[in-house]
Amino acid sequence: MIEDKFPASRPTFWFDDVQVDTQAFKVLKAGREVHLEPKAFSLLLLLIERRGELVTKDEILDAVWKETNVTENALTRKIAMLRRTLGDDSRQAKYIQTVHTRGYQFIAEVRVQNGTFADGHSRNGHQTGSIEEEKAEASLTASAQAGNSHIPTLSTSALLTNQATATAALPRSQAFNFSKGLSRQLALIGALLTLGLGALLVWKFYLKDAVESRPEIAEIVPITTATGLALNPTFSPDGNTLAYSSDQSGSFEIYAKPLAGGGREIRLTADGNRNMEPAWSPDGKFIAYHSAKRGGIWLMPALGGAVRQLTEFGCRPVWSPDSATLTFQSESFHDMIQPYASSATLWLVSAQGGAAKQITQAGTPAGGHICPAWSPDGRRIAFLNTDLASYQIWTVAVESGQAQQLTPPLSGDKADLVWHPDGQSLFFTMGMMLFKLRVATDTGERLGKPVKVADLGFTIFRNPAFSADGKKIAYSSWTFNGNVWSVPLSPTTFEATGPATPLTQETASRNTLAAFSPDGRRIAFAAERRGLGYQLWLMEPDGENQLQLTSDAQAAYSPQWFPDGNRLLFECVREGRQTFSSLALDSRQEKILSEAKGLEFPRLSPDGTQVAFTYAPNGLFNVGTMATESGTPKQLTFAQQFTGFPFWSPDGKWLAFQMKQGDEMQIMLMPSEGGAPTRLTFDHGDHWPFGWSPDGDKIAFAGSRNGVWNLYWVSRADKTQQQLTRNTKLNTILRVPDWSPLGNQIVYERVELTGNINLMHLK
Repeated sequence: MIEDKFPASRPTFWFDDVQVDTQAFKVLKAGREVHLEPKAFSLLLLLIERRGELVTKDEILDAVWKETNVTENALTRKIAMLRRTLGDDSRQAKYIQTVHTRGYQFIAEVRVQNGTFADGHSRNGHQTGSIEEEKAEASLTASAQAGNSHIPTLSTSALLTNQATATAALPRSQAFNFSKGLSRQLALIGALLTLGLGALLVWKFYLKDAVESRPEIAEIVPITTATGLALNPTFSPDGNTLAYSSDQSGSFEIYAKPLAGGGREIRLTADGNRNMEPAWSPDGKFIAYHSAKRGGIWLMPALGGAVRQLTEFGCRPVWSPDSATLTFQSESFHDMIQPYASSATLWLVSAQGGAAKQITQAGTPAGGHICPAWSPDGRRIAFLNTDLASYQIWTVAVESGQAQQLTPPLSGDKADLVWHPDGQSLFFTMGMMLFKLRVATDTGERLGKPVKVADLGFTIFRNPAFSADGKKIAYSSWTFNGNVWSVPLSPTTFEATGPATPLTQETASRNTLAAFSPDGRRIAFAAERRGLGYQLWLMEPDGENQLQLTSDAQAAYSPQWFPDGNRLLFECVREGRQTFSSLALDSRQEKILSEAKGLEFPRLSPDGTQVAFTYAPNGLFNVGTMATESGTPKQLTFAQQFTGFPFWSPDGKWLAFQMKQGDEMQIMLMPSEGGAPTRLTFDHGDHWPFGWSPDGDKIAFAGSRNGVWNLYWVSRADKTQQQLTRNTKLNTILRVPDWSPLGNQIVYERVELTGNINLMHLK
């Protein structure tokens, strides 16, 4: 009988000494209950039910995370959690096997008790089910589909939901997973469908998510093949030519290239002013761009010619659909890696010139307002609202200035935003991926969840731009190598005694935020690996004996040493909770010290009792401090432009930090208890402080001169400066230098960016 195949009780799975009780939602190992978070439990059940099969990453994300928008990092963390809890090993897997770049497969032999499931296993583990039963089941399937042709069948992910929340989660799981788990759960489906008309109405509301189409990619064609960095492509209105910025001449200039076979690249600017972010006007007459050297927004004829300045500040120009007005962000950022250190707002300026008009207000919403994108109907401007660790997508009405939030905070960096020409969706990047988000044309509200369009693997997806017909996407495809480097110093003269050398040599990841131990014999750093996010690592000052310290946090970064030299303070994110935590190196025990939502890049005082950080208590980034354990933030600066990244002097009496001054970052100094800041640097360019010399007089910083980054120090006493490295490349960025307590070495992050323009044809 069909009823015998779907008993009321839920099954228990056994493999090795592990028992998975789906009735009680418990996992026992060797007879003892082990704790699994709900998402990890759901993931385990999904893999077990599809044991022996490859379950792709997309299938898992759709089933376990449903409508929640997460990256593959979340999946990788849960897999690591399962392996650690179950006693599995990724290198010699006995339960969960990784299928490289594709997904995972459960490979252990499973015994089933108390029920039968999709594979036909009975409660004693043997195959069951007759031909007559299969026919009856097929008849039931046909009947159910005929009577409810508009209702998709439930996926097995409905079984994976916590029993207490299964009813509430049902409509979304129907909407997002209607193509999976078709016929074998039909009796269960029949029971769940009796949840009633209310569930059906909610499901109908989410139907638009289920039928959302994912654009298909026909081909990807390279447009440039330079060895440096090409970025910011923009289409001519007829879609036959691309303009972009490239550093191939030794300075960023604007180029144009016809897309027809054999089209010759033409340089449109040649003034050495680091011209970037070109934007072709919809009427085809002009190209607007940002000059990083001279500042502001500039305009030139589309085929080159005399240029004129529209604004003295800002960057990222974007045209209105009628070519009459441009929107732009007020602050330019010179960090192409993570341009979130900003208090930028959005402005409008006429293409004919004149005074610019502000359309978003600082702090509303809190954080920087960057990457504007004008809707095709001209009514709204979308933008990214950023803090130091995440971003949200917002829109602002051009006429009223009313801002509207479209997404919750999205993790990751290296983000961009563009409207589809039909005005019905926004496309945005998240690291290596491109997503589509549908938007109501009448109200500007979000419709459904984002849909992933493309994943470039280990290549970063930047600056997407649509052709007018919506059939082509031009973008810059970046490779990104961020490693920890070292420069040797004289402890007496404070001069470099040799060339800089790498301590880490990763090719598709990022190692950053290196920090010396109090005795100078170890270096903690944060390492980003795709699928793992940021985790803490340890190495010796020569780069030897690298050791991973954390693996299961969503993010673990900004390591700082306690005075005892055996504990690290770090910023931790787990399940959306952001904390300042400590890690004991001998026992690997973690301890939450304080809540840290909105508090970024902590720096521990030399005595370990206080933490300095960057935060935005009133919507504007400033410097704060608090007690290390369960402290209350105290605001120390009250600037209207970006102010942050504080660093303690060795005696704990001073804080060095950076502050936006016009379009440049300068180094400031103030007493650690607060007070009037003193400016230490005055050169043109950016100055990013990070570490102090052991004697407390000199502050190491990364400095940009004419777009080229190098390491320097500046004296607190007399403001003299000394250059320490000799980089000459525009596509190489130096950051976060930390000075050894022994005085003989500075370590820092060196990032090299390479990228070219590609063209993605959509079907």
